Amino acid sequence: MCGHEIGSVSDLLKILKEIGEPEQGHTRFFRGQADVRWRMLPGIYREGCEYLIENEHKIIKDTFTNCPDDFSPGDTLFEKLVKLQHYGYATRLLDLTANALVALYFAAWNKEHHDKDGELIILDIPDEEVKYGDSDTVAILSAVSLQPKTFNISECLNIESLVARKTFEKIIENHNIASWLEKQNVEQYKESYPEDIKKLIEAVFEDIRNIKGEELIKTAFNSQKEIAALTHDVRTDKPSFLPVIDPRDFERVLCVRAKLNNARISRQQGCFLLFGINDSKLKPASIPDGWQRKAKNNQQFIVKNKESIMEELRFLGISKKTLFPELESQAEEIMSQYKPKQHGENR
Repeated sequence: MCGHEIGSVSDLLKILKEIGEPEQGHTRFFRGQADVRWRMLPGIYREGCEYLIENEHKIIKDTFTNCPDDFSPGDTLFEKLVKLQHYGYATRLLDLTANALVALYFAAWNKEHHDKDGELIILDIPDEEVKYGDSDTVAILSAVSLQPKTFNISECLNIESLVARKTFEKIIENHNIASWLEKQNVEQYKESYPEDIKKLIEAVFEDIRNIKGEELIKTAFNSQKEIAALTHDVRTDKPSFLPVIDPRDFERVLCVRAKLNNARISRQQGCFLLFGINDSKLKPASIPDGWQRKAKNNQQFIVKNKESIMEELRFLGISKKTLFPELESQAEEIMSQYKPKQHGENR
C-alpha cells in the first residue's frame, strides 16, 4: 500500500513511527471517520442540518425541560453537552480520542460504509488550546449553544470600533493637539516641525496602548445586550465569572478533556473539540490549519480493508463490547458471539 494508506494495524504503526512524536508543547489526538469525504465538523453544523443550528438553543432547553432527572444540578453546561452527545444529539462537540487504535476502529466499524474509504485524522494540538471542563473559555463557548440564531459577534464589534474611535478622539483632546498646532509658527519651525509631530503622535499612541483604553473597549463590548445575556448563562455554572470576555475567544476551537465519570468516555479515552463561531452563530469556527498532521504531499491517511482491520482490532481487545459498555450495546455484541457462523465466515 501507499505510505498514506492504512489497510492494517501494522500500517498505522508505520505511519505513527514515520511522523514521530508531536512537537514540544503539543498533545496528540486522533479521530476516525468512516468516509474520507466527510468534513471535520460537529453534528450541529453538518450539511443538510441547517435546522439544527438554527434551533440549537430551543432543542437544548426543551431537553432540559423534558428530561430534568437526567441531569445533575452540579453538572456544568459543557458536561450537559457531553451527555447530549452521548445520547445522539447533534451538538457543537466533535469526538476525539487519545488512542490511535480507537480512532482506527471508528474509521472502519460502520458496515454501511465498508464500501467507502475511511480516514484516520491525526491532530497535534498546542497545549494552550487543550482545556479542562472548568475553563472560563469552555464555559463561554458552551454558552453559545443557548443563544438564538441571530447571535452575531460582528455587530458587537462594530460598536466596539465606534467606542475605540471615541477613545482615540478623547486622547487627542487630552493632548490639546488642536491648540498646540494653532500656537506653532510653521514657517519659523519648518525644519523641526515634522520631528515635533512625530513625538506627539508617539505620545498619543502610547496612551492608546495603555491598559485603561483596552478596558474601556472591553467593558463596552461586554455591556451589550447579547453579550450580557451570554454572561448570564455562563454565571449559571460560574457565579463569580467576570464580564471581561475577549471577542476573539468566540472564534476559537478548543480541545476539552471531559471528566472520566462516563464509562464510554473512559474506555474510548475520549475528549472533544468544542467549536466556537465565525462571526455569526450559523457559521462554525475553523480548526487551525497547523493542527492536522498529514502524509507527504499533504495527503490524508486513508483507511482501507475495513473488515480485515476490524478483525485485527478485535484480537487486540478493541471492539464494540470493550468501547461501548452500556447494556444495549453489550446485548448485540454478546449475542452475536453465539450466532452460528456461515460457511467461510470468520467470527
